[in-house]
Amino acid sequence: MSKAVQGIMLDCMTMMCGPLDGVPMEVLFRHLDAPGRQRMLRAAAAVDAARPTGQVPQWQWFPDHIERPDVHIDGAAPEILLSEISLYDEGGDWLEAAIDVEWTPSGRLNVCATMGMACWCPEDHGIHYAPSLIVSADDTTSLDEAFEVVTHHLVDWLGGSRDPAHWRARAKLPQRASLAPPAVEERSV
Repeated sequence: MSKAVQGIMLDCMTMMCGPLDGVPMEVLFRHLDAPGRQRMLRAAAAVDAARPTGQVPQWQWFPDHIERPDVHIDGAAPEILLSEISLYDEGGDWLEAAIDVEWTPSGRLNVCATMGMACWCPEDHGIHYAPSLIVSADDTTSLDEAFEVVTHHLVDWLGGSRDPAHWRARAKLPQRASLAPPAVEERSV
C-alpha cells in the first residue's frame, strides 16, 4: 500500500472493510515485527477457512484507533480489527461469531472472540455473548500470541453447532418460546 493511500485512509476513514489480504497489518500493528504480523495473518486465515460455505470473508479495521483513544465512548472498547461471522439467521432467531482486537481503558490490547445469539429473556437484552474469550496482550503474552490463542478457540466454536438454541442451553439462557399453537387435548365423550 502506498504512503499516499495510507495517508488518505488514516485522514478520511473511520472504518474500512474488505478481505483479509486487504487488511494493512503493517499499518494497524506497526509495533509488531513481520513474523508477528504473519502469525496473526495465518490465524485469521484459519478463521476465514472455518466460515460457513459460500460466506465471503470480511474484516473491518479502524485506522482512527491505531493509537489508543483517550476515551471509551459509552463503555465501548475502541476496536482496531474485527470480523463478524453470521452462522444462523432464520425466523427472528440468529447466531453470530466475532473476533476483534480492541483497546482496554488501561491502554493494553485485548483479543476477544464471542458467540452472540438473540436474547429470549423476559426482559429483552438484544444479544447474549456465550461463550466469550478475552486474552490480553501484556508483558507475558504478545499480541500475535493472544490472537493465535483466541482464533484457535473461535475455529473450534465455528466447527460446532450452528443452532442458537445449543449455545443458549450451554450458557443456561432462556430459549425461544415455540411459535407453534398450543396442543389441544382431545377428549373422548
